[in-house]
Amino acid sequence: MVEGVEPTNNLAERMLRRAVLWRKRSMGTESETGDRWVERVLTLTQTCRLQNKLCFPVLVQAMEAYFYVKEPDLSWIEQIDV
Repeated sequence: MVEGVEPTNNLAERMLRRAVLWRKRSMGTESETGDRWVERVLTLTQTCRLQNKLCFPVLVQAMEAYFYVKEPDLSWIEQIDV
């Protein structure tokens, strides 16, 4: 037990819930590349959800930055106090 941390951290559990449900439905991935892709997409969706942003436009912008070899715009990401 860590001093100052509640024994039941409901916010952390809620953040992990989508990943757990996805893994249960899909039976996971078959490669490390697939694991990394899922980790990144689920992280993106949760970050967008916490920032009240739509995920698809952020993903499109990130893909365009990748294909045109530009830096993606990360200014929308804020520090979240958990």
